[in-house]
Amino acid sequence: MSPLLRAIAVLLVVLLAAHAPMLLNDGLFMDDWLVLKPRPDYFIDIDFLLNGAGHPIFYSYDTFANWTGVPVVVMVSLAIAGIVFGAISLVLTATRLRLLDRAEAVGFALIVWTYPGYQLWAGKANAVYVFSFGLLFIGAWLLTLAIGARGLRRLLLRVACALVFLLGFALNSTIVLYAFVVLGLFVAIWRGGNAADGFVRRTWFASWRCALGYPELVLLPLIYWGSLNIWFKRIGVYAQHYDAHFPTLRELAGGWSAFLVTAYRDLLAHAARAAITVPTIFILATVLVGIVLLMLRPATKAATSRLAIVLPLVLAMVLFLALSSPYLIAGLRPSSIHFYESRHLLMFGLPSALTLLAFKRQAERWISPGAAFAVMFGPALIISIGMLWSDYVFMQARTLKQEALARDLAGRIQPAATVYALDDGFVDYPSRHVPFGLAEVTGMLRLAWGNQPFFGFALRAERPDILRGMDEARKAPGSAFHHFDPTGPQATISFQPGSGAAPNHILVRKYYMCRLLVRCDVAEFLAQLAQVTIKPGPIAGILPVETDAAPSR
Repeated sequence: MSPLLRAIAVLLVVLLAAHAPMLLNDGLFMDDWLVLKPRPDYFIDIDFLLNGAGHPIFYSYDTFANWTGVPVVVMVSLAIAGIVFGAISLVLTATRLRLLDRAEAVGFALIVWTYPGYQLWAGKANAVYVFSFGLLFIGAWLLTLAIGARGLRRLLLRVACALVFLLGFALNSTIVLYAFVVLGLFVAIWRGGNAADGFVRRTWFASWRCALGYPELVLLPLIYWGSLNIWFKRIGVYAQHYDAHFPTLRELAGGWSAFLVTAYRDLLAHAARAAITVPTIFILATVLVGIVLLMLRPATKAATSRLAIVLPLVLAMVLFLALSSPYLIAGLRPSSIHFYESRHLLMFGLPSALTLLAFKRQAERWISPGAAFAVMFGPALIISIGMLWSDYVFMQARTLKQEALARDLAGRIQPAATVYALDDGFVDYPSRHVPFGLAEVTGMLRLAWGNQPFFGFALRAERPDILRGMDEARKAPGSAFHHFDPTGPQATISFQPGSGAAPNHILVRKYYMCRLLVRCDVAEFLAQLAQVTIKPGPIAGILPVETDAAPSR
């Protein structure tokens, strides 16, 4: 086996081990319930993706997934494909261009594709994000091949490259990384120019050769954004949500600080707490990373030039600022408190990997390349994979609680109500839990009792005027909530920990034993997880929907 194939094999084994829990999680989370069908007769209306949110490519993926009848399988497959092929393409591109040696490329790819600041790896609709991120690296690899190709092969590679980049724009923020890819192409052309022309003339010629030689790459984002603004313009609540504006310097500083804290500082703090609470996960991660360090063979010659050290560090800072800027322009900020708010952080493993690369190369001035790689990438990978598994455990526990509630409701006769507040006792349970979103609660109601105009919400997660807010939102143009009705008869569902409740890691371990080793019956296991009671009548503390006053005489 060649050294490159050996490195790719190590990469694949580690990635599949790191993301194996994704294959066992068939749950839907948050907005997944709005765009995917948990069963064929479940009603959804995803036209809002086209006629409100302005996501035509996202719409295409979701439509195809639902058409197959197994949307969860399709979305998990997309996520795994994005992770695997994106990581392989990253390694192939970096080694072909001699930017990284094989060990650096594998370590870099592992940091990027196991980054735990993004907590939605198990999300189903957000699998399109992961796949789009992977397509960017696949496109970069195809572009690298196209540069050295000739004739028909070159033409086919460039067409495939443009198509892959276009499909990758399902995650709009990938356009920022796409700009860096095009910038890399420009630098390659500039370096191949005539040094005798002088800097200005050489730069001018490189710009023209880039634009005229690869016009499809220059026009692609312009065509995409033009199409969005002409045929798929955001309207209603989505135009308000994406509050695009030129942020002030103070807003930029505050926003960048929020991204820095959420993406890195909070991550390290959470890792410390998780390692204390469930050390087994991090012990297993240490074993896995140890195998990686033994299997990889770093270059024996150190790359210790000053430029090789400084450039990755500078690029990390520039990339961090660039990746966060689109969200700051749209008025959005991440949060580490709610897992769904981490969806803005998918690509922030790149600055981490670049920073580690710079530190590793600096360490090579004092120790061997192998030791430098182990010292810098080893602990980072242990934290990354350990936290990744910890988040997978949390998401699997969330799936089990959803399934326990849906199964219990399905076994009951539906009360005379269509508006339900969920009193979630797991919020007070001594293990991580985030209140269910209104799409999740409503989805579970419809999964249990059929396609009726239900509206459900977590009582302690919403404001007293939630019904009024939803009544306004469902009537807005391009709304995702047209089939929700907050005006119907009301009831309160008490969802309390049962005799089978346990901390997340114990709960998930028991579930894996039931499912994989057939140590118990899954249905019985879920029945013991929670106690459910329903109390029909007005929901305490929630304001009713305002009705038009009768005309005065």
